[in-house]
Amino acid sequence: MTQDLSLYFRALGDRKRLQIAQFLAQHERVPVTQLAEELRLSQPLISWHLRLMRRAGIVKTQREGRQVLCSLNRQALRSYQQRVSVLLDLEERSIDQSTNLPVEALEPASQG
Repeated sequence: MTQDLSLYFRALGDRKRLQIAQFLAQHERVPVTQLAEELRLSQPLISWHLRLMRRAGIVKTQREGRQVLCSLNRQALRSYQQRVSVLLDLEERSIDQSTNLPVEALEPASQG
């Protein structure tokens, strides 16, 4: 799946979604109902935020019986971090002269 940086920034560009990411970073897997309770958000609202984060690939969900468990996709976050670093030329990289973008930033990231 191609990871789009605009989805990543949109997924983390909201205070509530940053709180969700921070909470999930401190826990292995959390039921959505517990996440909603801990962050004092309604179930529909937390599900809406999680859907945006899942589309960006930074949150994973898994159904176990009647519960939906969610976790942070740390591998995807590391991949995004690398792509942002390349895109903003935070490391030495070769530059595509036609776009002035680092060559690696133009290539889709693969999720392994």
